[in-house]
Amino acid sequence: MQETETIKAIYKKIQNQLFYMIPEKWDKIYLYASVVQNFGNFKTGEMFFYYFPKGILKKNPINIYEIPGKFNLDENEYLKLAIKLYDLIKELKEEFNKMQRRPWTNITIKIEGLKFAVELNYDKLPILKEQVEAKHILWAYNNLKIQIESLSKKQRNLLIKELEKNIIPDRAIYSDTIYYNPIKYMVKYQKEQVEQIEDMQNYQIKTQILNIGV
Repeated sequence: MQETETIKAIYKKIQNQLFYMIPEKWDKIYLYASVVQNFGNFKTGEMFFYYFPKGILKKNPINIYEIPGKFNLDENEYLKLAIKLYDLIKELKEEFNKMQRRPWTNITIKIEGLKFAVELNYDKLPILKEQVEAKHILWAYNNLKIQIESLSKKQRNLLIKELEKNIIPDRAIYSDTIYYNPIKYMVKYQKEQVEQIEDMQNYQIKTQILNIGV
């Protein structure tokens, strides 16, 4: 799949925001987001990402919403950075709409080594709570390589049912080398003035992060 320079520029912004939001060295990053248009131009959805810390003993992925507590960061200020990241996802979706490209429902971004990869998915998003949970567990199983044994009995059953469906994903894939641009870690985040944070009073993000045993 080929992409325009405008879309590549948005990919770079997303990558840079991810880099800034992770306050330690890492090996891999996996992001999931969905964007749904509800009423008029109002768009909502969900977003989360995980990263694997760099180091022999650091094997478990870290959830975006664990970062403030883990690194003693201001939770409200960090949430504003997450909102800015989701803004970029919505900007990406809007650019696809402008180009009259096939509308995707959700996106997975993977940053591993020197590779930046994007999966645009066109499958219908689940509505029921159990279906949403099953989709999240399947996503974690496919991307984070979680072990079935680490899941609860209910989660294992949901995952097994999803795997038994053997559904071929309806998606398009784009990959490129990583976009090089030195980004400062936010280790000293609380001591910095965050000038790029925008006021988000006009809308809100619905985020739903489920405990999937990782």
